[in-house]
Amino acid sequence: MEFISERTAFTMISDTVVKAGVSLFNAVKYIYMIADKDFYNINVKDIFKISLKNITDTTSLFNTGIKLDKERCKEMNSPEYERVLSLMVYSFAVRLPELKSVKTRGGTLNDKQIKAIYDMVVAKGAGNYENVIADDFEEVRRMVKMGRGVPAYDAEWFKGYVYGYVPALASISNRNLFLLGSCDILFTLFYSSLEEELERLLESLSAQA
Repeated sequence: MEFISERTAFTMISDTVVKAGVSLFNAVKYIYMIADKDFYNINVKDIFKISLKNITDTTSLFNTGIKLDKERCKEMNSPEYERVLSLMVYSFAVRLPELKSVKTRGGTLNDKQIKAIYDMVVAKGAGNYENVIADDFEEVRRMVKMGRGVPAYDAEWFKGYVYGYVPALASISNRNLFLLGSCDILFTLFYSSLEEELERLLESLSAQA
């Protein structure tokens, strides 16, 4: 795919992936927090609606007037849980080969370009701690090249990580079950929104070329 500045384009695309990971990380914390005391006062649909409206706005939920309370999210205030952010970004990054199906007036991204964007995202902090995420960049690339469908994005890796490394969120309670159930929906919708955002971005960057 042709761009006016390939480096600038790659930076914008990689930043979009990172910001989407940060927004998802924040949305999960907000959902967990409202499940504590505000379950009947704040509609979880509002959290979904606001965070999905612009997944690259990492502060969108802060503007609701609802402030994250560390005490009410204390189960998430650990080095083990903080790794979730890096994992979220990585889980998006390994699926970047799917961008090869996006066709614009500037053509399509080639393997070298997609790998360069992936490397940028990894350099910005994405990582697969203890190989929690089963998806692999090269395997996804092969699937796309062979025309095989890439498995749908879901929250299974997140739940698996929580069960293994954040036991405070894995114990059976109304709050934890609400969180994990919400993530099943949120993660799928977030990735779908990211796909749409990246496609719009590619079309915009290509149109400028």
